[in-house]
Amino acid sequence: MAAIAAGVVALVVAAAVSGPGSSGVTIEPEVSFALPATSGGCHGATALPGGAARVPITVSTVAGQVDESLNVCLGGKGPFAFVLDSGAGQSTIDAGFARRLHLAAAGPASQYFGVGCTGTARPVSSGRWSLDGIALAPQKLTAAALPQMGGKGQPVGLLGSDVLSRFGAIRIDFATGSLVLPGPEGPPLAATGTFTGPLGPPPTLLTKGQGTTVPLTVTPVPGDIFLSVVVRFAGGPRRDFVVDTGSSQSVVSSAVAHRQSLATTDLAQRQDTVCSVITVPLVRSGPWSVPGMALRRQLVGSMAFGSAGLGGIEGLLGSDQLKHFGWVVLDYRGGRMVLG
Repeated sequence: MAAIAAGVVALVVAAAVSGPGSSGVTIEPEVSFALPATSGGCHGATALPGGAARVPITVSTVAGQVDESLNVCLGGKGPFAFVLDSGAGQSTIDAGFARRLHLAAAGPASQYFGVGCTGTARPVSSGRWSLDGIALAPQKLTAAALPQMGGKGQPVGLLGSDVLSRFGAIRIDFATGSLVLPGPEGPPLAATGTFTGPLGPPPTLLTKGQGTTVPLTVTPVPGDIFLSVVVRFAGGPRRDFVVDTGSSQSVVSSAVAHRQSLATTDLAQRQDTVCSVITVPLVRSGPWSVPGMALRRQLVGSMAFGSAGLGGIEGLLGSDQLKHFGWVVLDYRGGRMVLG
């Protein structure tokens, strides 16, 4: 399960306990994000001019952390809350929930690696499913037991870039709580190798000719896709960050935090990885930027990425930062991110 093994969904939700730590560090209080209403059933999407469609999303902000979730239906049942997670290369469903839905196994189980832990995942068949009324092509989903997934009042899965990329580009509008798709679902991106944009014309149906374009590096492999962006701290070296809407808190590797002398704090959070719960110190970003755009200074989590199998990735640009721009367009086919 490459998406899990790579650790890109390592910080889907920040959950935690309250109270001071044993070394004078204050652990941030527990957060719980709002989920989409189920009263609309599986027909919440609406058509827009030009063949586009709007899917309602629930944007939940708690203690500076930001989460987006939407409704997914499987086999005519639902709706069920999924996290909108561009950092998940493969869409994922809670293993227990998959069993309750009797989703058919689609291959052998395999082991994945998180921060100081291992877990077991199995591919299952989505069968007939939809994004709040927009039909999706049947595919394999990764079924795994993830912290803060599948319980009462919790999301049951992650809608990842394997699905989102088939629409070519998407717009996440934080202010209006909507995911805008430019047209019907298309074929998967061809796995012809990593590329960096921007390529071709911008998706003006989504950008409306506005926003600042930031180059993205797109890595498509069969059934899996990742987006990364260059981040610099105080004009320092280029750092590769995953664009991860599923991370409610932006994160930097502890090695980079040390090399860049990011200011420490007496705060920490309990973070859910794919198979463990860890305490993550918070550091101050100081001035940081993506190409052509300064980012808002903020607290970011600091953790050791090497143990999560993240390879050359040195951080996660999460929804807490992206929300400041009001809207963001992720152009998978053109290798660009447009910030409103």
